Amino acid sequence: MKRRYQPRHEGCWRSFVRKEITRILELAFTLTRDGRIEESRLAVKQALEISKSTRVRMPRRLKRMLCKRCKAPLLPGLTATVRLRSAGGMSYLVVRCRLCGWIHRRPYKRRGTQRP
Repeated sequence: MKRRYQPRHEGCWRSFVRKEITRILELAFTLTRDGRIEESRLAVKQALEISKSTRVRMPRRLKRMLCKRCKAPLLPGLTATVRLRSAGGMSYLVVRCRLCGWIHRRPYKRRGTQRP
């Protein structure tokens, strides 16, 4: 199979797109803090469209702060409820969107294993 040509400056535009996505999402978070949730949803949708069209991944820490169902920024105390739970030897974080009820569980610690 023939290799696809990749120009040397390909990483340059990827970093630019990633910075732009980050800037748009930070704007969405400030809009949510101001109580303008519908406008922040539009900003999140715009960032998702940029990410999809350019095939550049969104930063993981920002992607985890978005509701997968209603596309609202999840800010603890405003649009999200955060709880710590443990069951069956696992500890996990439960994030619940207050707007649509979407629940996400993310493990954060295992019993019996030590991290260096």
